Amino acid sequence: MAKELRKTKDSPDVKAMLQEQNEERATANEEAMERMDSAQPTPTQEENDLAKLGIQVDEKEPDGSGPTVIRKTVVANVPLGYDTKAMLANEAQEGRAESRSFSRPPRSEPKI
Repeated sequence: MAKELRKTKDSPDVKAMLQEQNEERATANEEAMERMDSAQPTPTQEENDLAKLGIQVDEKEPDGSGPTVIRKTVVANVPLGYDTKAMLANEAQEGRAESRSFSRPPRSEPKI
């Protein structure tokens, strides 16, 4: 088993995958740095000064950062790739509930 682990660690596929991840990270960092360099603080100092004097600024200057880029999306009730003890317990309990067989029919509501 130790030999198999060594083979997978030294595998060119693993090294290529690591290199690809590093390149993607570097590209994403460069894009973020470019956005930060071209951006200005929002609100601007002038907008802050006007607000301090009680003047409401309805149309604010664009900050120059461009559109927001979202690469990952989290969806409710979709696992993120790991299980907690509570999730495993719920799944086990659901499995037990489905496998139970009842010898008598469920109770019906009393007729009034």
